[in-house]
Amino acid sequence: MCRTDRLGDVLLTLPMVDALKSRYPEAKIDMLVQQRVYELIYDYPGLNKVHAIDKVTAGKVKAVCKSNEYDLAIAVYPTFEVALGLFLGRVKYRLGTGYRWYSFLFNVPHYQHRREALKHESAYNLDLLNELNVVCDKKLEVVFRVKNEHVLSAIGKLKVSGFNENEQFIVIHIPSLGSAKVWSNSSFKQLLEMILANVNNCYQVVLTGTTSEEEQVKRITAQLPVNNRIFEVFNLNLKELAAILSKAKLFLGNSTGPIHIAAAVGTFVAGLYSPVKVESPLRWGPLTDKKKIFVPDEDDNSRDVMNDIEPIEVYNFINNYMESIK
Repeated sequence: MCRTDRLGDVLLTLPMVDALKSRYPEAKIDMLVQQRVYELIYDYPGLNKVHAIDKVTAGKVKAVCKSNEYDLAIAVYPTFEVALGLFLGRVKYRLGTGYRWYSFLFNVPHYQHRREALKHESAYNLDLLNELNVVCDKKLEVVFRVKNEHVLSAIGKLKVSGFNENEQFIVIHIPSLGSAKVWSNSSFKQLLEMILANVNNCYQVVLTGTTSEEEQVKRITAQLPVNNRIFEVFNLNLKELAAILSKAKLFLGNSTGPIHIAAAVGTFVAGLYSPVKVESPLRWGPLTDKKKIFVPDEDDNSRDVMNDIEPIEVYNFINNYMESIK
């Protein structure tokens, strides 16, 4: 299977692995992803091997295919480079969309539009398997098992700044790669101020991000009162991030990859989602029953509708949730 776009997209493709394994238990299933996603899924149950490439080119896709002599390839994210690479790599059966100008490179076409966003992304992905007479009747989910070594490593990185692993904490992920409308930095700042002002329901807050996102987060925390409850961490690898999320009592974030990781490790998630149809929680929501989704009532391109989600509304939910699990 080829899914060479972003982290969240790849995670919502993983139910296909379970469906294929259920139908063909002896099949060897490999996955082609971008390098940055590899470290999280390389040992996902059901996968035989995960190939990682740093840049998606037809030549690199071709090389992977020729060296492994695949009988079937599924282009879940069907770019021209992937389609051409599968063709040149002499994969016997190539399943992909029938609606692109380069769809002649697929000899098992799939005809379905996703732009109407009538179902979840993972369900759209599974629909591809209809062409192979594979039907999934299980609940759609992604489950990650966290190893203790990654928990210890992640906690160690946090303890440097005074984090207490014996106290309750939540994780808030502010950054986003821009694939959907997001909550403003100002709203996150107001939320953090409310959390700090509450001395009756004290819990730690871990702010996550990558090193390239550190500046954005620090611009917000620099405006907060001096405190010993908010901790920033920007040097976690994806396994360590999953480990920290598994220990958190709650995760809050926009529609980004980390919200799907949090759902996969069993943590309660609160999502801040866009009302735009193709960005909506119906299409991109986390695959879990343990969730609370905040979404504006309507879309309006003349203003930032994400600000319709009031910080006090989010704060009250988090505060009540944390009170309920004491």
